[in-house]
Amino acid sequence: MATADLFQNATDINSIVQALTAMANASDVFFLVVMGVLVFMMQWGFAMLEGGQVRKKNVNNVMMKNMVDWFIGCVSWLLIGGVLCASINPADFISWWQQIFGTNWANNGLDLANWFFGLVFCATAATIVSGGVAERIKFSAYVLISLIITAFLYPLFVYLGPWGASVVPWHDYAGSLVVHGLGGFLALGAIMALGPRVGRFKDGKPVPILGHNIPMAVFGAFALAIGWYGFNVGSSLALGDISGLVCATTTLAMAGGGIGALLASKKDVLFTANGIVAGLVAICSGTDIVSPIGGLLIGLAAGIQVPIVYRLLENAKLDDVCGVVPVHGTAGVVGAVLAGIFGMTALGGAGDVSLVDQIIASVFCIIYGTGLGFIIAKIAGIVCGGLRVSEEEEFKGLDLAEHKMPAYPEEETSMA
Repeated sequence: MATADLFQNATDINSIVQALTAMANASDVFFLVVMGVLVFMMQWGFAMLEGGQVRKKNVNNVMMKNMVDWFIGCVSWLLIGGVLCASINPADFISWWQQIFGTNWANNGLDLANWFFGLVFCATAATIVSGGVAERIKFSAYVLISLIITAFLYPLFVYLGPWGASVVPWHDYAGSLVVHGLGGFLALGAIMALGPRVGRFKDGKPVPILGHNIPMAVFGAFALAIGWYGFNVGSSLALGDISGLVCATTTLAMAGGGIGALLASKKDVLFTANGIVAGLVAICSGTDIVSPIGGLLIGLAAGIQVPIVYRLLENAKLDDVCGVVPVHGTAGVVGAVLAGIFGMTALGGAGDVSLVDQIIASVFCIIYGTGLGFIIAKIAGIVCGGLRVSEEEEFKGLDLAEHKMPAYPEEETSMA
């Protein structure tokens, strides 16, 4: 009798374990979906931030590029990117392709929730490029560039880095380099291949071309900031591993970025908005290993460098329309390197981070991103019969030249 009771108890324990496991899986699926939706909202933020910084004759084009980044990313991440970021074994691709035709997914579809969370990161990396090449790139060429990034370049970079095979190891909790640094330097390469807008430089000197709606850009920056909590806090990948430290350092880096850019730009509204984003970019790498004060200082440094790097690019005759190189590229490098400093236990950090690895990874990101960004832009130009629109189309604006529809039709009607 005692033996039977013991067996019954064991059976009950197994049932409880199974139930608890199912609950944990369901909780993690819910967590990843909610955090992923917050990150997905960053597409909205990018559309507004970029849309406000371009002239009104190019707003629809910016919106279309941000939408297409998402459409293309969904398909390319499903078929290629989501597997490539974790494996280069052909058998793993075949196994995944067989699985996505079915509905039998274990653990409440936890694998698909992880796929979705990876997708929103991939789409973020791709859409960064849009702001740098705005107002003069052919839409067809941009679509091809976006496809190559989401299917191959971003997933391969993930595979090589700390989220994959760690061929190049470094600490990057939420993607200062993996996502933002890569996106910023891919944009730099494409900007170099594309050339500046007509009239951007005259007699060797930069001529400002102002965006049409600064409040829209500021609204976009705040929308990005809200989504960033999904980006950083969600990078725990499991509900049981979330950290209030990540929330705090994210918040303080955001504030530091805004303060730094405000001071360095002498109260420029647009630079300050971009400084908020730069601070958030920079903290991604070390958000889990630096102190709240460390997060504030990392954000401050990232914000200060935004107007400085932007003007250095201008001096080099590079036309980065929305400042994506300083906001994402160099801010990502600042964050990665400073994670190696403020992550040290001597400075209040959690330790277990190598400054040398952070510097090597930053150099690797700059070379990989800029080089391949230039190459794929040139390839897109060849395939699409040119990389940029004609001067006449640029003067008309890409809304009419590419999409046959103005962003503000009432104004067009009143002027007719």
